[in-house]
Amino acid sequence: MTTSNLPQCWADVSDLLEAGVDRVILHGPPGTGKTFAGLTMGNIAGGAHRLICNEDMTSSDITGHFMPTGGGTWKWHDGAVLRAWEGNGSVGGRVIIDEIDRASGDVLSLMLSMLDSPESASFLHPENDRTVKPNAGFSAVMTTNIEDMRELPTALKDRFPLVVRINQPHPDALTFLSEDIRSAAALSCDLDNDRRISLRTWKAFDQVRKVLGDERAAQLVFNDMWMGIIDSIKVNSIAS
Repeated sequence: MTTSNLPQCWADVSDLLEAGVDRVILHGPPGTGKTFAGLTMGNIAGGAHRLICNEDMTSSDITGHFMPTGGGTWKWHDGAVLRAWEGNGSVGGRVIIDEIDRASGDVLSLMLSMLDSPESASFLHPENDRTVKPNAGFSAVMTTNIEDMRELPTALKDRFPLVVRINQPHPDALTFLSEDIRSAAALSCDLDNDRRISLRTWKAFDQVRKVLGDERAAQLVFNDMWMGIIDSIKVNSIAS
């Protein structure tokens, strides 16, 4: 798929990643394929590793931790960022950091250190006291559902100066839905909060409708909105 066939927001993401940009934030409504894009778009020859932020997250998720082995010893297991630093051994990979706004202060501080410029970022590996640095080609994509980028810490925005608001689902993400509901699903992702419907909800509807039919599935999945959803599907099916 060429960028000319993509919605503008996704054409922007594609152009940035293809240009070799190694730090970008994707923000906007949930369920539009931001994580999907981070995992699949641009150069991911070194692999892609996902990290989901939450209040219980610790440094072990980022850098790694020791785990006991069957022989009574302990073995180090790299966290998501270290795995992305290493990549395939010669080319760095990508880390996709979801919901960065949910990371705690301590975790965010470590994240900022690990995501500093390639010249500054380093980690003293506790298993062998070796100083590790990201391989060339390492990249990071952060995602968040917040709309106002002023809510993010200044130091984080400084490391990720390029920001794209995603207001439409990626066309490839829509292929997981039946063709007759793709247009309605795309249009509903960027409505106001009370009417917004994520692709995950559409996927649930698509599954249930195959057994119970459109109207009953809509009642169960969309509740009070179900009649409007059925009308939207009919109108968009005719238009397409």
